[in-house]
This record gives sequence, C-alpha cells and structure tokens, in this order.
Amino acid sequence: MKRIKLKAPLLLVIMGVIAACNQPQPKAIVQNTTETISLTEATLQGDELIKTNFGNIQLKESYLTETSIQNLNNQLNLQRAIEVYQWALPVTTFQMWYNAHSEIYGGAYMDFVEYSSFNEKVGILTANATTPYVISWADLSKTGPLVIDYPAGASAGGIIDFYQLALGDLGLMGADKGKGGKYLIIPNGYDTSKLNTKGYFVIHCTTNKIMIGTRFLSTDKAEIKTMKETFLIGKYGETLKPAKFISKTNKRFQGTPFRGLKYFELVHQFIQNEPQKEEDKIFYTYLKYLGIENGKPFNPSEQLKTILTEGANLGELMCRSNQMKPRKDQVYYKNSKWYRLLSNFPLTKTSNTNYFLDESNQYYYEAVTVTAGMKSNTPGPGTTSYLTTKEDKNGNVLLGSKTYAIHLPAGVPASNFWALTIYSENTRCFIDNKNATNKLRATSIDSRDNNLVINADGSVNLYIGPKAPEGKENNWLQTNVGEGWFPLIRTYGTQQALFDKTWKPGDFELLE
Repeated sequence: MKRIKLKAPLLLVIMGVIAACNQPQPKAIVQNTTETISLTEATLQGDELIKTNFGNIQLKESYLTETSIQNLNNQLNLQRAIEVYQWALPVTTFQMWYNAHSEIYGGAYMDFVEYSSFNEKVGILTANATTPYVISWADLSKTGPLVIDYPAGASAGGIIDFYQLALGDLGLMGADKGKGGKYLIIPNGYDTSKLNTKGYFVIHCTTNKIMIGTRFLSTDKAEIKTMKETFLIGKYGETLKPAKFISKTNKRFQGTPFRGLKYFELVHQFIQNEPQKEEDKIFYTYLKYLGIENGKPFNPSEQLKTILTEGANLGELMCRSNQMKPRKDQVYYKNSKWYRLLSNFPLTKTSNTNYFLDESNQYYYEAVTVTAGMKSNTPGPGTTSYLTTKEDKNGNVLLGSKTYAIHLPAGVPASNFWALTIYSENTRCFIDNKNATNKLRATSIDSRDNNLVINADGSVNLYIGPKAPEGKENNWLQTNVGEGWFPLIRTYGTQQALFDKTWKPGDFELLE
C-alpha cells in the first residue's frame, strides 16, 4: 500500500478536528423561566429564575432583568453597610461621647468632665463603678499642637485617637511613670521642624479629634486636689493654665451608638475634616458608594435609608453574636466560661498582612477606650485586668429573671482592690436598677466595701439576681427581670496569679 505523506499544516488541521470531536459537547442552554432554582443549581446562563434570600434573580438569554439588577445593587449596598457598621464601632461610640461633652456637660476643648455618679457614668459602655473618669476632648485641626503638664501621683490615663487606639499612656503606665512630666501632642502630618521637642514626652496623633483621659487612683482627697491643681494644659507656645474640671453635674448622656439610620449619620459626622488612613481605603470607598463623604451633605434616598437601617441592625446583631461567641478568641481558663477582655486585642487596627476587624469589634461593641496599660501582662499598681462572660456554668446565657451565685477564691490577684460589676446586654452600660437606693452599689461590689461578707478562708460568695437570697443582701447585686446581663471582674494593681492563671474565679451557678 502506497503511503500518503501529509504536509505539516494539513496534519495539524486534521489533528485539531479529531481533538475537537473528542471534547465534551456544551450542554444545552437551560430554558427555565417559570420554576425557581437555587443558587447552587444555577448555571448563570440562558433563561433562569434563581431564588435568593433577597428575592428572585431572573435571566433572559443570560441578561439580567431591570428588577434583578436593582435587587443585586440593593444587596450589595446592604453588604457594604454591614461592613461599615462593624468598622465604625469605635468612632461612633466616641462621636456620641464627643458630642455630649459640649452639648450636655458644656465642656469646651481642654475642659475635663469628671464622671463619678451613677447618672454621669450610666452612659459609658462598661464603665467602672469605683473610680471617677476624668475626660477631655480636643480637635487638633483647630488647636494645633497641645502641651499637657501632667501631675505626679497615682493615676492611669492615656491619649487616644478617634479609632480608640492608644497613642500614649499617662501616669503610672505612661512615660512619666507616675512622676509627672510634660507631654507634647502633635497633630497628624504637622511639620515638627517648627517645634522644640526637648524636655517633652512626644505623642504623634493619627486623627484630628482625640480623647485625653485619666483616673486618679488615690483615695486621699488631699492628694487628688493637689494633682488637679498641678494639672496644666494649653496650646504649644502659650502659657499653660490649670485644667478646668467640670464636676458633680449628675447629668446623663447616651453613650451607646444610635441604632438604624442615625448610626450612619454619626459616621458621616466623624469623617468630616479627618485624615483618611491608607489602611481604611476600602471602607472609605464603601462610604462614598453609600453617599457618605467628607465635605458633602448626607442625603440618602428613601430606598437607601431603608437599606442603611437594615444594615445597621444586621451589623449590630453580627457584632453581638461575635461578642457572645467570639470568632477570634478563646476562653481564658480551661473548663471555664471566662474570657479575659483584651487578651486577643491588638493595639493597632492592622498588621502587615491582616486587618483586625473581628478582634476589634468584639471589644468595641461593649467597651470604650484601651491603653497599653489596660492590656499589660506585667504586674503592677497601674495594671488593670478584666474578666468577662455571657454564660453560667452550664453554658446558658445570664438572665435577669434568674438568681445566680459565684465563688471567688481567696487571694484575688489585685494589690489595690477588685470589683465585680454587672451590665445590661442591651445597652452594654450599667443596669439601671429602678428601685435601688444606691444604684452604683446595686450594680457593682468591690473588696473595699466594709459590709462585704468574707468567708473564713478569705474567699467570697456573691449573688446576682432580681431579689437577694435571704441573709445574703450584703453580697448581692440586683438585676432587672426581662433584661439579660453580663459581668466584668476588674483587678486593680493586677498580680501575677491572674497572668499565670493560678487564681481562677468560679463560674456562675443557677440557684433558681
């Protein structure tokens, strides 16, 4: 048989035809416009009616219908609103407090409001009930560099940016180590060549609006008086003046961020005249898509108002679930329900590879402010540690209609004192006990209470519920029926036994 020699181009053509014949043939385009199919069944081609949890999406010859496009755009806006909600938790909480400083307490820049009474503290997320907060705010875009001549003595404070990130501690855990000293607070992007920084502890700010806060830890009124009198503040280059302290107002403010659409109004208020950080570029992009921009009014359409309201509510519920069952944290003790607040909390929003979103909103959903001293694992008089839980011994959430007991073993690791305080799951603030004579005492008990009954071995049994068990009134904290609650155990002057976990509180046990 005579062989036929094929030329290379013809051979390639024949091989291509054979290969094509061996390939699986495309499936026929689905024609399905009447019966809905799930997203997992969808081919995203031809005619399909796809069922989603936000409505049906219809394809006609692979084209989306106008209604489907609108549904998808609305869903995209909702997803972005949820992400913005979580990102903005720290700034919205601070914006609430910043507004109250002038609107409710009449404070000007660099005036300090003292929060001591129940009414003054009930708006602060998970406030302590034992030591006063001394808080001021400043807008460095209006004041320029500030100088604080900080007093010597027992105190714990800090300079905090509007993302609630610590810029520098003051007092025992600060650069002055409790001996006092001058701090120079420099605005973001300021030309420091104009400044003589010699003799100052320098703090560089990342936002224009900042909090300046402290707690005077001494119980000696004369010492606190001296600290206030020697607390000086003013603009760089001007004569410093004694700080003004606004005290005994007994006024309330709402510190829990507004819910619904008003939450995004707070976000819009925050971003005005604030520098945008490179790490937040994607969130600012979302804000722009949602009509929230620096220098422009916030006027959402009625449809967008509905989407933002839903996004705020869903965002809050997602943050609440993360706080109840943290996605990026573990219980502090084995076989226990207790978490250590801030143990998994980064002091920055980002690393070279991560954005700490879940870690951040786990804390900021129920708390405000953080400094290096609050997170410290070093025993000392300026270190405060926090233990918290949402569950009893059996893993059930803590309810205001039930009564619980908790055992604190002897040797609570606090060189100053310890306190157990309870908060509303709804507001994350003090439970407002309507019938309590002393509301601070009804929501918090500490080791300095002269009426506290201590067991012979030095341990303490505490009781939490709507009504005190008979004979246990001195060791009882009051809840409200129908209001879920959670505790914080604070150790002031935390000792090594908490860090090495040789001291461990009992879990809450249901009595009725």
